[in-house]
Amino acid sequence: MTERALYRTQPRTLRALTVLAGVGAILFLVGLLVDSHRAWAGYLIGFHYVVGLALAGPLFIAVLALSGARWADAAAPVPRLMAQRLPLAFGLGLILCLGIPSLYEWSHSAQVAQDPLLQHKAPWLNTGGFIVRLLLYFLAWYLATRLLLRRSQGGTRGALLRASALFMLVFAVGYSLASVDWIESLDPHWFSTIFALYILAGLGVSGLACAILIFIGLRRAGSLGPGRHVELLDDLGKIAIGLTLFWAYIWYCQYMLIWYTDMPEETPWYVLRLRGTWQSLTPACLVLNWAIPFLALMLRRLRRSEAAMARIAIVMLIGHGLDLYLLISPTAHPSDPLIGPWELGPILLCLSLFTLALLRGLERRPAELSG
Repeated sequence: MTERALYRTQPRTLRALTVLAGVGAILFLVGLLVDSHRAWAGYLIGFHYVVGLALAGPLFIAVLALSGARWADAAAPVPRLMAQRLPLAFGLGLILCLGIPSLYEWSHSAQVAQDPLLQHKAPWLNTGGFIVRLLLYFLAWYLATRLLLRRSQGGTRGALLRASALFMLVFAVGYSLASVDWIESLDPHWFSTIFALYILAGLGVSGLACAILIFIGLRRAGSLGPGRHVELLDDLGKIAIGLTLFWAYIWYCQYMLIWYTDMPEETPWYVLRLRGTWQSLTPACLVLNWAIPFLALMLRRLRRSEAAMARIAIVMLIGHGLDLYLLISPTAHPSDPLIGPWELGPILLCLSLFTLALLRGLERRPAELSG
């Protein structure tokens, strides 16, 4: 049996990430004093990004198990490694609760008293309910993920299928409600019946991009078991084609339906993002999330190239960040689309902490990645 190498991160990389996290924390704290709305909007972006990456791990495990797929066995440590970062996302979620007054207008009783719609939604949109639901989401996700990881390592086929089905149920319900709580309720007067599906599409794209980068890192370090790694990378590229196309399809469906119906409750959300200073970012979001990865991955030679796949994955991750920025930031500062230090700081903080946690996990032997 081939001995698997131990993954080692260069000390300068760890130092750089630690510095970025420290700078991000300082900018976040200063931003809370200078412009709390923008600082908390940036934190929400970083928090939601990390939650999506952590949940993508168990989601991939469950989907592969339920579909009976065995082609990805060589990359099995990758989604497990991502799933083990869920406690970090929970810790970031607890901090988010402190920003409720700055992010959500429904948290102010004076605002609710003047708005009949907010009064109608008050039984769900209130500070206490928001915090309790956040705790319940993460508790359910953690327990379902823990059971899934155990069954994927030492359980029977039937037990794995039951754990996978349970996780899919817990994930689908919880993540749909969480997307409404955390993002859609930023503008409580706006609604979309497929918003949760759109957020889920973004999770799939960003999660797969992260998994591709981890897979390439493990393979280059010799930390993966034997397998046809080039073919597996090719297969991951094909799935990325489908996910980016699915994201674009849901984006178009949501936009087309709101544009066609022209309802006053829905159209202002897009008017803000398609006019004025924000209008240039929307096409850029479509290019990064769909056009570039979709067209590039159509080429077989790029799907089978580690260097090309790594670059495409980075583009997908940047595109997802821009997508979250367009979803969240216009409510905090509608007149200024340029990202500033008060948003960038907390985003760097969250993503640096997540990357540090990933790299620490990568430095353990593959056999220990099972959790």
